[in-house]
Amino acid sequence: MLEADSSLEFFIAGYCLVAVFIVSEGRLRKTEGARTLQRGSSDRGSTLLIGSAFGTGLVLPLVLDLLGVGIFSVSLLAGCLALLTMLAGIALRVWSARTLGEYYTRTLLTTGEQRVISSGPYAKIRHPGYLGCILLWSGFGLLTGNVILALLYPVMFVAVYLYRIDVEERMLGEALGDDYAEYRSRTWKLIPFVY
Repeated sequence: MLEADSSLEFFIAGYCLVAVFIVSEGRLRKTEGARTLQRGSSDRGSTLLIGSAFGTGLVLPLVLDLLGVGIFSVSLLAGCLALLTMLAGIALRVWSARTLGEYYTRTLLTTGEQRVISSGPYAKIRHPGYLGCILLWSGFGLLTGNVILALLYPVMFVAVYLYRIDVEERMLGEALGDDYAEYRSRTWKLIPFVY
């Protein structure tokens, strides 16, 4: 089990922030289209992949902790930085969802009146909500106090969201045409001036 230092508190705090994230996701989905699990033909399994990654992300720390595999003590500094990373991820995700408004959906769907959103966090990056999720899960990986997960979560969630981004950008390119092509030409996928 986790050592009797602050690692247990960080472990619990990490799960609490994931719970805050999940509750906020539900509250941000205002329309029927935003709440549906119905996937459009453009989804290409990306919603299922994200859901599987989330499920794995929640269960794996408990399993590895019970097995006593890969456990390390989370220092106060590392734990606080991981908590701040998770909070930044949640804040970015909420800001992104609010900026998208009615276009914020769980699965990849577009509407007939869909338009390019280029305000708020979308002014510089095309997928700030996904960056928020990557930050959330990367911070949580460290808070689990498991070296395997601290290394795995950033890689796993970057891979999952890069696939989602590829699929989503194809869909938006087809649905929004030249407007989206112009938007792509002046923005970054995830990190301004980097990628």
